[in-house]
Amino acid sequence: MDQIQMVFTARVLIVGMGLLAGSVMDIRTRRIKDSVWMLMMFSGLPLLGFEMWLKGGDSSWISLLSLLLPLMGFLFVLFGYPEPGEVLRGSAADISFLVIYSACIIGSVLGFVRGDPALTYPVAFSSLFMLIYFGLYHVPVGGTRIIHGGADLKCLLVLAALFPWYGSDLPFALGPFYRILSGNTLLAWIFPIHLSVLFNGAFITTVLLLVILPVMNLIRGDLAFPRIFTSYRTDVRGMNGKHVWVYVERNGKREKVEPTRKLESRLLGEGTKRVWVTPKIPFIFSLFLGFMVQMTAGNLVALIFLAI
Repeated sequence: MDQIQMVFTARVLIVGMGLLAGSVMDIRTRRIKDSVWMLMMFSGLPLLGFEMWLKGGDSSWISLLSLLLPLMGFLFVLFGYPEPGEVLRGSAADISFLVIYSACIIGSVLGFVRGDPALTYPVAFSSLFMLIYFGLYHVPVGGTRIIHGGADLKCLLVLAALFPWYGSDLPFALGPFYRILSGNTLLAWIFPIHLSVLFNGAFITTVLLLVILPVMNLIRGDLAFPRIFTSYRTDVRGMNGKHVWVYVERNGKREKVEPTRKLESRLLGEGTKRVWVTPKIPFIFSLFLGFMVQMTAGNLVALIFLAI
C-alpha cells in the first residue's frame, strides 16, 4: 500500500467511525452532537490536504488553499454568518468569524487561480455540491424538506468536503464497481463519492421500508393502501416519546404531528385507541450503511442502472 492509498484509507476509517458514532446517537435520540461533524471535518481535512500534497509534490502547497472554501461552507452551516450590526458594535465572535470567512474567501480564490487544476477543480465541484445540499435543505416537499434534518445536511457537507475524488482501490473493497468509478473520469464526476453515499443510503432505506412495513402490516391485518408502504398502526396509549409522526385530522385535512402527552390525552378522550404513524428514519444510519457499501462495493443505483 503506497502513501496516498494509506492516507485515503485513514480518511475513510475516520469518517466511517464518525458515521457509526452518529448512527448510534441518531437511533437512540434522533439528535446528533455537532462535535461529531467537527471531529470528522478537522481530522479528515488535514489528511485530504496531505493527500493533495503527495499527489502534487512540493509545488502543490498553493492548491491546498482551495480547501478553505469547503471549510468555510461547513463553518457557515454550523455557526452562521457575522451580523453587520454586531460587527459594528464590536462583538468579538462576529468580528472573528468575519475575519475567518474573509481569509477563507481570499485564500480559496488564490488556490483556485494559482493551484493545480487537477487538484482544485474537484474541490470546487464538491463545494458546488455543498451549496446544492444546502439549497435542498431549504426546499419544502409535502410538509418536510428534500434533505430533512440538520444532521443529514451536515453529514453530506462533511462527505462532500472530505471526498472530492475517488481514491485508489481500497484494501477492503469487495466488488468491482468501486474500481469502475474510480478509473472513469466521467462516471466519477457524475457519481462523486458523497452523492453515491446518498443514493446508496436512500436506496437501502427505501428497499427496507418497502419490505418491512408491508409485511408487518399484512401480519397485523392493517391493509389501508397506500399507507401500508409508509406507515403502521400503534396504540395511542404510550406513543408519546416514540420516534414517529402521528396522522391526525385537522380542519378536515390529515396532518402529521409529533406525539405528545396532550395529543395522547385528546385522542384517548375522543375514543381513538390506535392511530397510523410514520417512523422517523434515522437517516444518518442509512448514510453510514450507504458509505460502507460505497467503499466496499460501489454505487448500488448506478450499478443496477448500468446492468439493465
